[in-house]
Amino acid sequence: MKRLIALLTVVAAMAVPIAVVGGATAPAAGRQEVTLPAPETKGGMSLNEALSRRRSVRSFDAKTVGQQQLGQLLWAAQGITDPATGHRTSPSAMAMYPLTVYVCTADGVFTYEPKGHKLVRVSTEDRRADVTQPPRGGQSAPVSFVFTGDPSKFGSRLPDRAAAFVYLEVGHAAENLALEATALGLATVTQGGIDAAKVSKALNLAQGTLVVYTMPVGYPVAG
Repeated sequence: MKRLIALLTVVAAMAVPIAVVGGATAPAAGRQEVTLPAPETKGGMSLNEALSRRRSVRSFDAKTVGQQQLGQLLWAAQGITDPATGHRTSPSAMAMYPLTVYVCTADGVFTYEPKGHKLVRVSTEDRRADVTQPPRGGQSAPVSFVFTGDPSKFGSRLPDRAAAFVYLEVGHAAENLALEATALGLATVTQGGIDAAKVSKALNLAQGTLVVYTMPVGYPVAG
């Protein structure tokens, strides 16, 4: 299967964005970033049609999810819609934005940074099998998104509700991604019954980080 994301330039210590195309991954020094194509903010499938068509799908075709589609999905989940305020597509309690979305592909693991609409590579290992829920399918998907949250970002503000706010926000973001996938002719399924400890280890998450959902995404198997 053609790789979804490959990094073909050497990154200098100043963290210059690198290209994402099919092919082999070249060694790089410093922080590896991938600037995604600008998201579409108008047109496309209507909201009502996307709501009507959305279904949970667990078997996926091997066809690659393109870079434009990947960026559109991430923008729908956590993209910035107002650069002046930093407000995003998903509502967040007190605009604290405690979520981090991980993107797992055959080429490794990336985190999404809404500011700059880019990916940052954190691992060269394929962790898709480690973050999905085997009994429920999804292992054939070309990309899996993992929604995590850090309750400590709320600090002393409503500490008893911090974890609840993380879960609520993941629900908003995950539904956005599911509807965007539908609008793009893709499919997904929300997997909440994952092994959180296994996922945390696979992604090398900091202690206290909540693992909430994995969403494998790809083209549904025809028929």
